[in-house]
Amino acid sequence: MAKISSKGHKSRSAGRFGVRYGTKARKLVGDSEEKMRAEYTCSKCGAKKISRIGTGIWQCSKCEHTFAGGSYVPQSPAHMTVLRAVQAVKAEINKQLASAR
Repeated sequence: MAKISSKGHKSRSAGRFGVRYGTKARKLVGDSEEKMRAEYTCSKCGAKKISRIGTGIWQCSKCEHTFAGGSYVPQSPAHMTVLRAVQAVKAEINKQLASAR
């Protein structure tokens, strides 16, 4: 006799769509909504109180710091790429200044 197990919650927040739109689309919506609702740390005060106000607008509920970011995460992958490039250029300039002295 086969053991019957209870069904798990596969659909997460996309369960509101029911059987509509397909499995892959519901999975992608669930993934992006999990990222959007995750806890993020404020760059000013260090508290894990960042919440999404609107599309690309994020605010810390502790220090009221409001800033623009990605649609679903405060720092988008493109933003992180630009930060790395800027830091590399700064390091190169500092190295040139140090060798010129």
